[in-house]
Amino acid sequence: MKIGINARGLSIPVGGVASYMDRLIPRLIRTDRTNDYVVFHSSCRHVGSFAGAQEVFIPPRHPLLWENVWLSRAARKYGIDALFCPKNLVPLFLPRTIKTIAVVLDLLYFPVMGERFSEYLWQDTLYMRLFLRRSLKRTDRIIAISENTRRDVDALCPAVGDRLTTVHLGVGPIREESLSEERRQFIRTRYGLNTPYIFYCGSLSPRKNIVRTLEAFAAIKGNIPHNFVVTAGKSWKDRPVFDAVKRLHLSDRFVKLGTVPVEDMPALYGMADMFVYPSLYEGFGLPVLEAMACGCPVLTSNTSSLPEVAGDAALTVDPRDASSIASGMLKILTDREEAERLRNKGLERARRFTWEKTARETIDVFNSLSATTISVKPPMNADN
Repeated sequence: MKIGINARGLSIPVGGVASYMDRLIPRLIRTDRTNDYVVFHSSCRHVGSFAGAQEVFIPPRHPLLWENVWLSRAARKYGIDALFCPKNLVPLFLPRTIKTIAVVLDLLYFPVMGERFSEYLWQDTLYMRLFLRRSLKRTDRIIAISENTRRDVDALCPAVGDRLTTVHLGVGPIREESLSEERRQFIRTRYGLNTPYIFYCGSLSPRKNIVRTLEAFAAIKGNIPHNFVVTAGKSWKDRPVFDAVKRLHLSDRFVKLGTVPVEDMPALYGMADMFVYPSLYEGFGLPVLEAMACGCPVLTSNTSSLPEVAGDAALTVDPRDASSIASGMLKILTDREEAERLRNKGLERARRFTWEKTARETIDVFNSLSATTISVKPPMNADN
């Protein structure tokens, strides 16, 4: 088959979509010995990123037209047999002769767990609410990135049936030099991290539950020497976090690094005495695995997909209870045996989730589209 990939998600500056695609697409191309790939870009700066695939730049007109009209035309022009859409929707006007595979990362466009966590522009939310169910009903294969997300999709659109498959995300491998003492010293100096610290990476949006975690940290700060270090670039509705820092008198213990280069992350994880990820809802929760892969003990929530990802290799707490978070944090930071147990369990757990495994299972989904149902046709002349 000739498989097209909708790579518009690479142009999204922050979030899990670009990270997922950046890690998965090269491994699909490298691993797959059966299918050919055409990557359709909406940003010219990404063209040339994927050796071994044909790459096509489609000028970035209005995103709705790009995805539904121009991508559909390009798929026909380049003789695509199946189109892989890593961000929920398949194009509205794609011919049914072209098979489709969509990935659902999460369902934050809809109320989940009885709450509205939407962190997207209202236009995007409206678009997804209008068209996602319709897209799921007509998509030939659907990939959910966790069993929890799979259940959410089933609840939203029971008609998907056996077209829905779970394919977990991956992590690593972590290069030894990225965790070396030399590298750690460089990172300490670069970010001024001369005090033991608790680490969190991600946005400061309400769903991430940082205000309640700061309340937990404030309750135990007199018993520990640690700072609370976060990455966090610009976030949706993050003002309450900074208000909480002032209200709880944490200004001298709260460190915001901002956007951090990917190559600095392993050392930041590895030097932390604990990684906290108290999110109220996740489609997967990749930072939990990343911290484990770097040998950092993890505390996370007992909700949504996080217990599925963490297994018995993290300390899970009730994210809605600040005292539960505080007790968990204090246990990891003061009980050396527990911290070491979590460190070892985490390393073992992370080895079970690799991007190579994610690629192989994704290719299996592609290949489940029977070749007899594919309309094989020569590509159209580029001048047509």
